[in-house]
Amino acid sequence: MILNLKVGGLGMRKISLENVQPGMVLGKPIFGGSGQVLLNTGVEIKPQYLLYLENMGINAIYIEDKRIEGLEINDVISEKTRRETRSLVKEFMGDIQSKGAQSKSLVIKDKKIAQTVSRIIEELLNNKDMLVSLLDIRAKGDYLYAHSVNCCVLATLTAIEMKMDNDNLRCLATGALLHDLGMATVPENILQKAGELTHDEYETVKNHTIYGHEIFKKSPIYSARAGVIILQHHERYNGQGYPNGIDGHKINRLAQIAALADVYDALTSERPYRKAFQPHQAVEMLQAWGNVYFDLEILRHFLTNIAPYPLGTHVFLSNKESGLVTDCKPGYALRPTVRVLYTGEDLAPHPAPYDLDLSEVLDLVILDVLD
Repeated sequence: MILNLKVGGLGMRKISLENVQPGMVLGKPIFGGSGQVLLNTGVEIKPQYLLYLENMGINAIYIEDKRIEGLEINDVISEKTRRETRSLVKEFMGDIQSKGAQSKSLVIKDKKIAQTVSRIIEELLNNKDMLVSLLDIRAKGDYLYAHSVNCCVLATLTAIEMKMDNDNLRCLATGALLHDLGMATVPENILQKAGELTHDEYETVKNHTIYGHEIFKKSPIYSARAGVIILQHHERYNGQGYPNGIDGHKINRLAQIAALADVYDALTSERPYRKAFQPHQAVEMLQAWGNVYFDLEILRHFLTNIAPYPLGTHVFLSNKESGLVTDCKPGYALRPTVRVLYTGEDLAPHPAPYDLDLSEVLDLVILDVLD
């Protein structure tokens, strides 16, 4: 989910499911893959709800928190657009799974995709100055659909930051939304495998770029610039990617943007074989991979939109105080504003809570993120 600070309304923050206590109140609705509401805002959490969420594979939720009253978390695209786009991705990937990638009767929802891409671009252009965070709440079985939407949003925001024209925005948004089309051809037991893939299983997964490209070529909305994103989003700057092992500027520029969005969202998502990385950890990993897996200039533009410490994050400071992030300024992503609420490693209540803008207090740093 792409988030920003808005004054007024309820305070809320993300918390891992294992730390949710009965009696807490849900701060944002939880949706299923088809857009249905699983649990709505304002619901008081009961033990049976926790079991239900755990069985759905949901590992975190937003809860109301009076300590940060006025911190309202909103999506950079509308909730309606996100739900409908996720549902649309689920529809056409389900069509591929049921009919097979080689079926002549396979129809990608062409008009709906074109309309959806236009709507996403319009909404992002209206919110292009937001510093963003990826804190999506998704059920285990909805990963692929939510991932596709997030990649589309992140890649398009990066292109907007790079001042690309509308034609490039449309090609990138389309290719990024459909970048994992070929994953619908990968057997579910491989996609959900908790352990390391065998050589043959990994080769099967790698083929999704080729199959996805072949499927997209059947579509009336096919374009070479959007298609190459599907084909090349796993190529890497040092030539160690797939399917063709091309390197450097031989990799399409739009595909490189989609690749960054794909990797960042995957890193910050819960997967069968590992837990999600925190946003600041994912940012550090991407920075280390600049000019190795990714073009450094494109990476710099991509990170301009990312908040390593999303709103509501509990951070521990070098002065042994800690609190919740309440604001992130563009250009100062690593130095957010923190509402200091605790002191010491035992998190004793602070005698005089206060707001601390780290962009103005340069002798303090964030040492750790707490849940």
